[in-house]
Amino acid sequence: MRVIPVLDLVDGLVVLASGGKRDSYRPIDTPLCPDPSPARVLQSMLEIFPFDIFYIADLDAIEGRLSNANLVVSLAQTHRDIEFWFDAGFGDRKDLIHYAKSSNIRFVIGSESLHSLQAYSVLCRDPLLRGHILSLDRKDGLELGSSDIINEPHLWPDTVISMDLTQVGQAGGPNLARIRELSATRESIDVVAAGGVRDIRDLIQLNANGVKYALVATALHSGKLSQLDLARLR
Repeated sequence: MRVIPVLDLVDGLVVLASGGKRDSYRPIDTPLCPDPSPARVLQSMLEIFPFDIFYIADLDAIEGRLSNANLVVSLAQTHRDIEFWFDAGFGDRKDLIHYAKSSNIRFVIGSESLHSLQAYSVLCRDPLLRGHILSLDRKDGLELGSSDIINEPHLWPDTVISMDLTQVGQAGGPNLARIRELSATRESIDVVAAGGVRDIRDLIQLNANGVKYALVATALHSGKLSQLDLARLR
Protein backbone atom coordinates (compact mmCIF):
# COMPACT_ATOMS: atom_id res chain seq x y z
CA MET A 1 0.00 0.00 0.00
CA ARG A 2 1.38 3.38 -1.01
CA VAL A 3 0.08 6.67 0.35
CA ILE A 4 0.12 9.55 -2.14
CA PRO A 5 -0.05 13.01 -0.53
CA VAL A 6 -2.43 15.52 -2.09
CA LEU A 7 -1.83 19.20 -2.81
CA ASP A 8 -5.02 21.06 -3.78
CA LEU A 9 -4.11 24.46 -5.23
CA VAL A 10 -6.13 27.68 -5.24
CA ASP A 11 -4.56 31.08 -6.01
CA GLY A 12 -1.08 29.59 -5.69
CA LEU A 13 -1.68 28.19 -2.20
CA VAL A 14 -2.49 24.76 -0.80
CA VAL A 15 -6.03 24.50 0.55
CA LEU A 16 -7.64 21.81 2.68
CA ALA A 17 -10.48 20.19 0.76
CA SER A 18 -13.68 19.12 2.50
CA GLY A 19 -16.80 17.53 1.05
CA GLY A 20 -16.26 18.84 -2.46
CA LYS A 21 -17.54 22.30 -1.42
CA ARG A 22 -14.79 24.25 -3.13
CA ASP A 23 -16.13 27.70 -2.26
CA SER A 24 -15.38 26.95 1.39
CA TYR A 25 -11.80 25.68 0.91
CA ARG A 26 -9.26 27.78 2.79
CA PRO A 27 -5.42 27.88 2.81
CA ILE A 28 -4.02 25.29 5.18
CA ASP A 29 -2.81 26.08 8.70
CA THR A 30 -2.29 22.65 10.22
CA PRO A 31 -0.09 20.80 12.73
CA LEU A 32 1.89 19.44 9.80
CA CYS A 33 2.46 22.81 8.14
CA PRO A 34 1.12 26.28 9.05
CA ASP A 35 2.48 27.70 5.78
CA PRO A 36 0.20 27.14 2.74
CA SER A 37 2.88 27.69 0.09
CA PRO A 38 3.13 24.52 -2.04
CA ALA A 39 6.91 24.21 -1.75
CA ARG A 40 6.73 24.35 2.04
CA VAL A 41 3.82 21.91 2.29
CA LEU A 42 5.61 19.45 0.03
CA GLN A 43 8.79 19.74 2.08
CA SER A 44 6.86 19.23 5.34
CA MET A 45 5.42 16.02 3.96
CA LEU A 46 8.83 14.81 2.85
CA GLU A 47 10.13 15.42 6.37
CA ILE A 48 7.78 12.78 7.76
CA PHE A 49 8.24 10.26 4.94
CA PRO A 50 10.17 9.94 1.64
CA PHE A 51 7.13 10.02 -0.64
CA ASP A 52 8.02 9.53 -4.30
CA ILE A 53 4.58 10.29 -5.74
CA PHE A 54 2.45 13.39 -5.10
CA TYR A 55 -0.99 14.21 -6.47
CA ILE A 56 -1.70 17.83 -7.40
CA ALA A 57 -5.12 19.21 -8.30
CA ASP A 58 -5.12 22.71 -9.78
CA LEU A 59 -8.60 23.68 -8.65
CA ASP A 60 -8.35 27.06 -10.38
CA ALA A 61 -7.79 25.36 -13.74
CA ILE A 62 -10.47 22.75 -13.04
CA GLU A 63 -12.96 25.55 -12.29
CA GLY A 64 -12.01 27.43 -15.46
CA ARG A 65 -9.92 30.14 -13.82
CA LEU A 66 -6.29 31.10 -14.43
CA SER A 67 -4.12 28.04 -13.85
CA ASN A 68 -1.16 27.57 -11.52
CA ALA A 69 0.89 26.15 -14.39
CA ASN A 70 4.24 27.85 -13.69
CA LEU A 71 4.10 26.88 -10.03
CA VAL A 72 3.47 23.22 -10.84
CA VAL A 73 6.23 23.08 -13.45
CA SER A 74 8.61 24.69 -10.94
CA LEU A 75 7.78 22.03 -8.32
CA ALA A 76 8.38 19.29 -10.87
CA GLN A 77 11.71 20.75 -11.91
CA THR A 78 12.85 21.18 -8.30
CA HIS A 79 11.88 17.62 -7.32
CA ARG A 80 12.88 15.55 -10.33
CA ASP A 81 12.97 12.36 -8.26
CA ILE A 82 9.23 12.69 -7.50
CA GLU A 83 6.45 11.70 -9.88
CA PHE A 84 3.59 14.20 -9.88
CA TRP A 85 0.10 13.00 -10.76
CA PHE A 86 -1.50 16.19 -12.01
CA ASP A 87 -5.11 17.16 -12.71
CA ALA A 88 -5.74 20.60 -14.18
CA GLY A 89 -9.10 20.05 -15.82
CA PHE A 90 -7.55 18.77 -19.04
CA GLY A 91 -10.06 18.57 -21.85
CA ASP A 92 -8.02 19.42 -24.91
CA ARG A 93 -4.49 18.80 -26.21
CA LYS A 94 -3.56 22.46 -25.90
CA ASP A 95 -4.06 22.20 -22.12
CA LEU A 96 -1.27 19.60 -21.93
CA ILE A 97 1.47 21.26 -23.93
CA HIS A 98 2.77 23.57 -21.18
CA TYR A 99 3.66 20.56 -19.03
CA ALA A 100 4.87 18.18 -21.75
CA LYS A 101 8.59 18.80 -21.19
CA SER A 102 8.36 17.81 -17.51
CA SER A 103 8.99 14.08 -17.71
CA ASN A 104 8.00 13.55 -14.05
CA ILE A 105 4.47 14.94 -14.53
CA ARG A 106 1.90 12.23 -15.18
CA PHE A 107 -1.38 13.57 -16.50
CA VAL A 108 -4.64 12.86 -14.69
CA ILE A 109 -7.77 13.25 -16.80
CA GLY A 110 -10.76 13.96 -14.58
CA SER A 111 -14.17 12.85 -15.82
CA GLU A 112 -15.54 16.04 -14.23
CA SER A 113 -13.78 18.01 -16.97
CA LEU A 114 -14.89 15.83 -19.87
CA HIS A 115 -18.12 16.76 -21.63
CA SER A 116 -18.33 13.71 -23.86
CA LEU A 117 -16.99 10.24 -24.42
CA GLN A 118 -15.76 11.38 -27.82
CA ALA A 119 -13.62 14.12 -26.23
CA TYR A 120 -11.94 11.51 -24.04
CA SER A 121 -11.43 9.14 -26.98
CA VAL A 122 -9.70 11.92 -28.95
CA LEU A 123 -7.45 12.79 -26.01
CA CYS A 124 -6.49 9.15 -25.49
CA ARG A 125 -5.06 8.96 -28.99
CA ASP A 126 -2.60 11.76 -28.28
CA PRO A 127 0.98 10.58 -27.54
CA LEU A 128 1.21 13.13 -24.72
CA LEU A 129 -1.33 11.07 -22.78
CA ARG A 130 0.63 7.85 -22.91
CA GLY A 131 0.59 6.47 -19.36
CA HIS A 132 -2.15 8.83 -18.19
CA ILE A 133 -4.51 8.22 -15.27
CA LEU A 134 -8.30 8.52 -15.43
CA SER A 135 -10.06 10.00 -12.43
CA LEU A 136 -13.69 8.88 -12.25
CA ASP A 137 -15.16 11.76 -10.30
CA ARG A 138 -18.28 11.44 -8.18
CA LYS A 139 -20.16 13.78 -5.84
CA ASP A 140 -23.32 13.24 -3.81
CA GLY A 141 -23.79 9.83 -5.40
CA LEU A 142 -23.67 11.16 -8.97
CA GLU A 143 -21.02 10.64 -11.62
CA LEU A 144 -19.56 13.97 -12.78
CA GLY A 145 -18.95 14.96 -16.39
CA SER A 146 -19.85 12.57 -19.16
CA SER A 147 -21.69 9.63 -17.61
CA ASP A 148 -20.82 7.54 -20.68
CA ILE A 149 -17.21 7.15 -19.55
CA ILE A 150 -18.15 5.09 -16.50
CA ASN A 151 -19.92 2.64 -18.83
CA GLU A 152 -16.96 2.11 -21.19
CA PRO A 153 -14.28 0.39 -19.07
CA HIS A 154 -12.49 -0.90 -22.18
CA LEU A 155 -11.39 2.71 -22.78
CA TRP A 156 -9.95 3.16 -19.29
CA PRO A 157 -6.18 3.19 -18.76
CA ASP A 158 -4.50 0.75 -16.39
CA THR A 159 -4.74 3.18 -13.46
CA VAL A 160 -8.10 4.66 -12.42
CA ILE A 161 -8.86 6.93 -9.46
CA SER A 162 -12.10 6.40 -7.58
CA MET A 163 -12.58 10.06 -6.63
CA ASP A 164 -15.50 10.58 -4.25
CA LEU A 165 -15.53 14.33 -3.63
CA THR A 166 -18.26 14.07 -0.99
CA GLN A 167 -15.98 11.91 1.17
CA VAL A 168 -12.92 14.18 0.89
CA GLY A 169 -11.87 15.57 4.26
CA GLN A 170 -14.80 13.91 6.00
CA ALA A 171 -14.96 11.31 8.77
CA GLY A 172 -17.03 8.72 6.93
CA GLY A 173 -14.18 6.65 5.52
CA PRO A 174 -13.48 5.70 1.90
CA ASN A 175 -16.27 4.69 -0.47
CA LEU A 176 -15.26 1.03 -0.45
CA ALA A 177 -18.40 -0.10 -2.29
CA ARG A 178 -17.55 2.03 -5.31
CA ILE A 179 -13.92 0.93 -5.27
CA ARG A 180 -15.01 -2.71 -5.29
CA GLU A 181 -17.46 -1.99 -8.11
CA LEU A 182 -14.81 -0.37 -10.29
CA SER A 183 -12.30 -3.14 -9.55
CA ALA A 184 -14.82 -5.76 -10.64
CA THR A 185 -15.68 -3.91 -13.86
CA ARG A 186 -12.41 -4.74 -15.57
CA GLU A 187 -9.54 -7.07 -14.80
CA SER A 188 -5.96 -5.91 -14.35
CA ILE A 189 -6.58 -2.29 -13.36
CA ASP A 190 -5.27 -0.43 -10.34
CA VAL A 191 -8.06 1.45 -8.59
CA VAL A 192 -6.71 4.33 -6.53
CA ALA A 193 -8.75 5.30 -3.45
CA ALA A 194 -9.46 9.03 -3.11
CA GLY A 195 -11.60 10.61 -0.44
CA GLY A 196 -12.32 9.73 3.16
CA VAL A 197 -9.12 8.08 4.41
CA ARG A 198 -9.05 8.77 8.16
CA ASP A 199 -6.18 6.72 9.54
CA ILE A 200 -4.14 3.56 9.14
CA ARG A 201 -7.16 1.36 9.77
CA ASP A 202 -8.83 2.61 6.60
CA LEU A 203 -5.63 2.00 4.66
CA ILE A 204 -5.29 -1.53 6.00
CA GLN A 205 -8.88 -2.23 4.95
CA LEU A 206 -8.26 -0.81 1.49
CA ASN A 207 -5.13 -2.91 1.15
CA ALA A 208 -7.10 -6.02 2.14
CA ASN A 209 -9.43 -5.23 -0.78
CA GLY A 210 -6.57 -5.10 -3.27
CA VAL A 211 -6.05 -1.32 -3.31
CA LYS A 212 -2.38 -0.42 -3.84
CA TYR A 213 -2.62 3.38 -3.78
CA ALA A 214 -4.55 5.94 -1.72
CA LEU A 215 -4.67 9.72 -2.06
CA VAL A 216 -4.46 11.34 1.37
CA ALA A 217 -4.38 14.92 2.69
CA THR A 218 -6.40 15.55 5.87
CA ALA A 219 -5.07 12.51 7.77
CA LEU A 220 -1.51 13.69 7.13
CA HIS A 221 -2.19 17.29 8.10
CA SER A 222 -3.97 16.30 11.31
CA GLY A 223 -1.31 13.77 12.34
CA LYS A 224 -3.80 10.90 12.42
CA LEU A 225 -1.56 9.14 9.96
CA SER A 226 1.88 9.10 11.56
CA GLN A 227 5.41 8.50 10.36
CA LEU A 228 5.31 5.09 12.06
CA ASP A 229 2.05 4.24 10.26
CA LEU A 230 3.56 5.16 6.89
CA ALA A 231 6.64 3.04 7.49
CA ARG A 232 4.42 0.12 8.51
CA LEU A 233 2.36 0.37 5.35
CA ARG A 234 5.41 0.50 3.09
